[in-house]
Amino acid sequence: MIDDLEAASQLIYMQIKDIANIITKAPYGFEYTFWEDFTAKIIDRIYGNESTQRHGFEQAGRGGCFSVFESYSEHQRREDFIEILNCKKDYLENLISALEHRQSAMAYNPAEENQPDYAAHFYNNLESLLKSEEVSPLDRTIAEILSRIKEPSILHEARANLLELRLEMLTAAPSWTRMKKPMTWLIGFGKKEFFSILPFIVVYIRKIVD
Repeated sequence: MIDDLEAASQLIYMQIKDIANIITKAPYGFEYTFWEDFTAKIIDRIYGNESTQRHGFEQAGRGGCFSVFESYSEHQRREDFIEILNCKKDYLENLISALEHRQSAMAYNPAEENQPDYAAHFYNNLESLLKSEEVSPLDRTIAEILSRIKEPSILHEARANLLELRLEMLTAAPSWTRMKKPMTWLIGFGKKEFFSILPFIVVYIRKIVD
């Protein structure tokens, strides 16, 4: 299980939001296949490869729906397609509920993280972060950026800005004003690095308060 439970919940929530669009497309077409594969990859990042959670997601709704075969009428195919998507939506919502329950049980509050301690974590454990299967996707991406920087002064500046951006995104109500400074630095630092962080900004943008 990754430590960043809020990020895990938000990534799953984004896939649930996409169902409203997928359900209007052709049954079992390209859009659906891409969505299902991408969702499965997200579940792998959260729970590990070949997890029971991924298996449950892939099987959700399949028990009573067999209209993937061409011999079924278009109407039946669409009815079963909608049923499968609704079952997968229910399954993903249950995953979010379980993550939120775990988060509450741990009394985890990302806004209260001690920044010096976390900075030290990134100073000393980049290699272990990159090898770990439990590190969150956001922390892995930050570690990948930092691991490519060789100049100590630039590394220090990058670490400070990326951790500032990370901590702000993970607060209950992120401030756009406080996010602008590290984001401006990141844009100036490099296009590749900015676009590697951008998906996480998109995940949390719904919570931004100003």
